[in-house]
Amino acid sequence: MQSYYIQTFGCQMNYSDSERMESYLQALGLTKGTSFHDSDIILFNTCSIKQKAEDKVYGYMKQISEIKKDKPDLMVVVAGCMVRNSSSKYSSERDRLFSTMRELDIALKTEELPKLAMLAREIDPETKIPEIEEESLEDYFKISPTHDSAPSKAQAFVAISNGCDKFCTYCIVPYSRGREKSRKFDDIIAECKQLAENGCKEVTLIGQTVNSYGLSKYDGEHETFGYLGEKEPFVYLLEELDKLSELGLERVRFTSPHPKDMSDQLIDAMATLKTQMPHLHLPVQSGDNNTLKRMNRTYTVEKYRDIVEKLRAKIPDISISTDIIVGFCGETDEEYQNTCDFFREMGFEHAYISQYSERRGTTAQRFIKDDIAAPVKKQRWYDLNEILKDNSRKSLERFRGRTVNVLVENKHDDMYFGRNEHYKSVQFRSGRELIGKIVPVKITEVGEWHLEGELV
Repeated sequence: MQSYYIQTFGCQMNYSDSERMESYLQALGLTKGTSFHDSDIILFNTCSIKQKAEDKVYGYMKQISEIKKDKPDLMVVVAGCMVRNSSSKYSSERDRLFSTMRELDIALKTEELPKLAMLAREIDPETKIPEIEEESLEDYFKISPTHDSAPSKAQAFVAISNGCDKFCTYCIVPYSRGREKSRKFDDIIAECKQLAENGCKEVTLIGQTVNSYGLSKYDGEHETFGYLGEKEPFVYLLEELDKLSELGLERVRFTSPHPKDMSDQLIDAMATLKTQMPHLHLPVQSGDNNTLKRMNRTYTVEKYRDIVEKLRAKIPDISISTDIIVGFCGETDEEYQNTCDFFREMGFEHAYISQYSERRGTTAQRFIKDDIAAPVKKQRWYDLNEILKDNSRKSLERFRGRTVNVLVENKHDDMYFGRNEHYKSVQFRSGRELIGKIVPVKITEVGEWHLEGELV
């Protein structure tokens, strides 16, 4: 029996896509290999957010070239964000990647996953790859994922949309994944219901801008959610998922929302639904209005502040984390200082801080000069990270002496690791088998980025 190996790059959305790719390959009768060397099909599920992510794929091709010398029948598939045209090396209209990757056999767009078997037969008409019902699906979301990328079987990532309509100037996603299209509501509920029945305790909803579910141009043109009236589709989804608490689903998280679609309805839902957790990761990217405008983020610092104030009024103990890009095109010292000041004001408890780098094909790369020197970007990253460390220490200190509920994700020897309701990393010791369970832990020590405690 043939085997496969999937190498995934990028965000949690890509890992969720890989779960569907894995399920598809298993339906073809393939087994999971342990490395490139013991597999007959190697699939790279790629990311295009940063040039570095694409460069990693090209780097792997040198290794693949050596393997192909001994295994000439090895089939190499590049899927995901790097692909613009699903095709094989024998297709009449091939993807641009074939001109730069001589090792490549198949290029596959994520949403065209059902075409994989057909393209494989195009490579080798004598192949023993069978015909499967998944090939006839028009919606790749109809392929059931394996749900193997979450830390434990008690957790799952559930994709609710694909693509993006926001067109931030630094981002390639609208071009690599296409315009935003929401997944069918009933399919999401059915997947989550099955997960709950199988013992899943925490579901994380994912999408490029997850809270714009049902609000895309595509959904509007097709009146997909017209029957809801004034009820926002994402809020309705959260309300329906909340009912699955009867089946054992205890936590529903979502990432990453866009401030533009962070409505009062959604804030009220977060404050009242029992499965909603007191944590939100809300990317701001910059604390300066001029920089936000160049990024085409479509909100202001004042609007973002208003959202946070509403969240904290409704959910006083909420933890808020964010994303920040430093050194974006034209960012002056004053604009960067505004970001630092806003970061302190908001008291972000965690953040993913990145130094801006040009991404080929984006609006910023084509029309806005990347004029901030690398040493300046590095220093700005370092300085902002120091503010983050201070914020993190202060935010974690409030948990000292408190008992929190921890969903246990993994262990090393007798040390367990998991996350509490506020998405804080918690570790404690126990001789019992606790992975996948939610247990009470009294916090006794506070680290720079994590909490330590004792099982109650």
